[in-house]
Amino acid sequence: MEHYFYEAFAGLERLAPGSKQSTRTAMSLVRLDREKAITILDVGCGTGISTICLAEFFPNARITAIDTHEPYLEVLKQQLNVKGLASRVDVQCLSMTDMDFPPASFDLIWAEGSIYIAGFQTGLTEWRSFLKPEGYLVCSEISWLHANPAEESKAFWEQGYPEIATIADKISQIDGLDYAYEFSFVLPEEDWMDEYYGPLEGNLQAMEERYPDNAAALNVVSLLREEIKLYHNHVRDYTYVFYGMKKV
Repeated sequence: MEHYFYEAFAGLERLAPGSKQSTRTAMSLVRLDREKAITILDVGCGTGISTICLAEFFPNARITAIDTHEPYLEVLKQQLNVKGLASRVDVQCLSMTDMDFPPASFDLIWAEGSIYIAGFQTGLTEWRSFLKPEGYLVCSEISWLHANPAEESKAFWEQGYPEIATIADKISQIDGLDYAYEFSFVLPEEDWMDEYYGPLEGNLQAMEERYPDNAAALNVVSLLREEIKLYHNHVRDYTYVFYGMKKV
């Protein structure tokens, strides 16, 4: 079934809710000197849409971009070559759970739509040693928008990602893990529907036509359609939130 999940996302620019505007807003809130030579780790980079934004926003940065899916990394490498950025970005096929970088290697760790793989608190705890003193960690994380979501929303996310919590709870977790909370902001609805679910729906339609009698493929289509429907029905319950913090 994993193969069909990858097929569902094949060719998509985004593998999670987000937009270039939201990414750049988060970058603008990081108080690092853009003209200085800094080091950045992009964790779970996927096809590299955030990696490209980082390289363009921080023109003197050296970036390490990691992911475990080689086809995504090949897309990133091609884009880096097209944009003339390949010399500044080290692309590695590496799991976020297997990182062994030297302590204090990076000024900024970026994890857009990916920290859930490690778990929010686990990621913050295990990656902290890789940051330089007063280095930044920025991530986007699924969060409740209020304390009383619908039962349907609760059932879905408590099964899919039990670490989901309110924004206030996430900020408390940040403070409790030896970071100084710097900022947070909510991703707008269009980051889900226009940038993410819209293109994904096109792929799902194509898969239905391609695999009319393939139960495994159609099951993946059904699962993803249920997720899209849930968000549409409960858009006020949850969203991705960008969180920025500094190592203290």
